[in-house]
Order: sequence, then structure tokens, then C-alpha cells
Amino acid sequence: MSDRTPVEYLVLTAGGGASAVPAALAAEVGLEAGQLAALIELVEDRLVLPAASGPRRLVVARLAAALTGPGAPSAVDRCFEAGLRLGAVAGGGRIWVADGVELSDPERDALWRGAYLGAQRPAAPVPEPVGSARNVRERDALSPEHPAPVEGSGASASGRPTFADGSEPPQLTTARAEAAAWVRELAERPANRLGPAEFAREIAAFAASAGRGLAVEVWSLADAEQRGFGAVAAVGGGSSRPPLVVRLSWGDDAAPTAGVLGLVGKGITFDSGGVNLKRDAGELAWMKSDMAAAAAVAAGLTLASAHAEPPTGRRVEAILPLCDNALSGSSMRPGDVIAHPGGETTEIVDTDCEGRLVLGDGISWCRSREYGRILDAGTLTDGGAGLRRTGLWSNDAGLARELAELGDAAADPLWPLPLPYGEEALESRVAGQRNAPMDRPDVGRHAAAFLAEIAGDTPWAHYDIGGTAYMEHPIAGWPEGPTGSATVAIAEAVRAWMRS
Repeated sequence: MSDRTPVEYLVLTAGGGASAVPAALAAEVGLEAGQLAALIELVEDRLVLPAASGPRRLVVARLAAALTGPGAPSAVDRCFEAGLRLGAVAGGGRIWVADGVELSDPERDALWRGAYLGAQRPAAPVPEPVGSARNVRERDALSPEHPAPVEGSGASASGRPTFADGSEPPQLTTARAEAAAWVRELAERPANRLGPAEFAREIAAFAASAGRGLAVEVWSLADAEQRGFGAVAAVGGGSSRPPLVVRLSWGDDAAPTAGVLGLVGKGITFDSGGVNLKRDAGELAWMKSDMAAAAAVAAGLTLASAHAEPPTGRRVEAILPLCDNALSGSSMRPGDVIAHPGGETTEIVDTDCEGRLVLGDGISWCRSREYGRILDAGTLTDGGAGLRRTGLWSNDAGLARELAELGDAAADPLWPLPLPYGEEALESRVAGQRNAPMDRPDVGRHAAAFLAEIAGDTPWAHYDIGGTAYMEHPIAGWPEGPTGSATVAIAEAVRAWMRS
């Protein structure tokens, strides 16, 4: 069957039979609605129909049944999952919905994005032979002054889905899908093809091509150390690839500090664990994706900049620490004490808890500059909320509710979790706090507590995408691999800040 064979997508309800097949779809393939319904009941999710105009591929997905438990997938989530399942079979189909089903605008958005991302196949560029012209160019162009992205980046979806009624998805819908696709592409890129310098170039190129009014700076290790980023220097110190910090800024440069939203994203381009070396080969195999949060923050801000007008007195600044956590003679060690930009100190007791260290630098930077709100994202633990919702911790209940509502409405769901008030698992005799507990297993609440201590009284929230950024096994329409989680939720948080 040719890849150019026209594709029709059909979405049916969970318990409804194929009798709800649209008559217009049946007519397209020269059948009565009842005849097409009978074929669907026999063949289930995919079939080829010999229409008069040529063969058509029909791909069918049923909306998952509605559940009522806490955190159960919403109608928007179920539409997104159905879209993923459609796109996974074939890209570029026309979307039909069962007769009698009326989708809201957010549900249509989620269905279209799911179909687009389901058809995407994130993959690494084919490496060039050592010594080739391109290989030499890339080797010699690793400085921040060379913003050209590595060829082959970006979405690879085979055709865009369309709606059978002829309507086009809003520009925001397509931009959301493209931003998440960019994150997925980078998170699947092998670490030998995406170090800190290459990652910085990709961010700069995406901000320039997909954003509007974004200023990009790339700080070298010396620049970062001069600004007090002790964790970035420590975490990146064990690698032959020097760490960098990318700073993105958008909005009113004259905004008061209270009008600035600070974003921070963890960009560990490979995490070996350092001296506390990881032992699980399965986990190590996907540590190339430990930079997914920095990509999500960059993509989220870029997406927001293209679809919102920055008002007077409002600005957003993103701090993205990019580095390897490698093992060598110059690696950080358990027992080391580091300082953050605002003067806070941390005792390192586990070098494999490095993500919270570099996030701590970014949060400390934002707090010391008295920004009005701070949001950070990282792949720190298992996420705390399973594989379908990103765990969310905050020191402000109202902020947590606002962010959760924004994420849920955009099919990028979050689940607020409580900080471990009174647990006191991170006390240190030699520094402000330890980066991990010594007497109990380290989990998401401890990472959040560490970051909350640095955020202090500034309204702050932490997205832990450790459970949602990269799937080790297929789930809810996602195949094994990266998802782009939190990208749209962060974009919506930025847009809300600009409206407030």
C-alpha cells in the first residue's frame, strides 16, 4: 500500500457501536453507512476500502471510557489519546467524528494535536563519518556564537491531519503541536549529537524561527561562574564538554522586578550519575532525555511569545543550565559544598541528584533579583503523579490551582502535591541544606523541598516531568520514547502571566 493512499480517521465513542458512522464518510467510499459500520465491527481499527476514486485507508479509534476517580483522564485527555492512536497508524488523515458527538474547541485542539504527534517519528540525524566536511564544521562550531542548528532537527510528522468538515485548526493548535514535536525530537537525540553547545544552538535557532521578540544570550562557564552559578560549574565539571547557561528574555525590558516571571529548566544532556554512578542499564539508555525540561521551557516560552502580546510592565526570563553529569577526576564529589547565585549553600551527598542543583542555581538567580514569580521544570524523580500527569509542587496553593487548571484545559495535565512540611530530611551541619536525604529513599517531595527552600517566600512552583517526559513502555497512545510533556502547560502559564 502506497504511503500516498488517502487516509480517513474516524473517532467513535467508548461504548457506542459503529452504527454512528457518518453517512458522508460512507458515501466517500461508495458504501451505505450500515455497510461501513458492519465492516468496522468485523475489522475493528483499520481497513482499506476500494473506493471508486481509488483505495482509502480507514483508521478507527474509540474514545477511552470516562472514569470518575481523582486524576482520571478528562474528556480533553481522552481526545488527545484518541488522536495519538490515529496518527500512530498513518499520518495526514482527515478527521471524522461519530454522528451525535459534538467536540468542544479544547477537545478538537487535543484531538488534532494528538493525531499530529502520533504520526511523528522522532529520530536522530544519521551521523556523518569522522573527518567529513560537516563533521569538522560541527566540531569547530561548538561555541555559542554559532547558532545554526544541527541539520535534521524539528518535527518529522508525515503530513498534517485535517478536519473532514473543511475547517482548519487554529494557529495556536498547530503551534502547540510543533513546539511539542521539537521537544520530542531533541529528547530522542543521542547525547553524542546533543551536548551543551549543540543544545544551545538548537534553542537559539528555534527561538528565532518560531518565536517573536525573544532575546537570547548564551553564557559560557566563565560567565556563569561570574554570576555565581556554582552548581552548574560543579555538575558540568566532570565532562569534557563545558557547561553553558542559556538566558531567554521576552517582554518589557523596563518591567519592574515584581513584573518578571522567572522560568528555570533542567538541561542535563546526559546523566551518568557522576560519582554516585547509575547502575541500571535500562535507565542509562534514556538518560539522553534528561534535558527534556529545558527544551520544554524553551519551547513553551517560544510558543507563548508567538501567540501573546507582552503588556507594559511584564517580562519573562528563562534560565536554562545545560551540562553533562559525567564521571572523571574533576567530577563533583559527595561532601562537596557549593554556593548558588543568591548566596545559598548546598552540601552534595548524592551526585546523581544533580538536576535539583542546577535548578537551584536558576531559582536562586531569580529570587535574588526579586522576580515576582518563579516556575521551574525538571526530570528529577519519578514525577510523583504517575505516567500521565506531571507532578506539581508549590509554596502557593492559589498558584498551584491556577497552573493545574491551565494544564488540564490544554491536555497537558498536572497534579498538585503537598510539600513535605516538617519532614526535615535535608538538614546539613556544613551548609544550608543537603541535596538529598541520607536516611530514607529520595523521592519527588524531597527534590521539591530542596527547591522550595531556595525559592523562599517568592511564589514558586515546580513541574517534575520525570514520570511523563519519556515513556519506557507504551501507554495511553504514546509509544516508547519522548512526549514533550509540560511544553503546552508552561506556555499557558506564560500567557496567563502576561494577561494578569
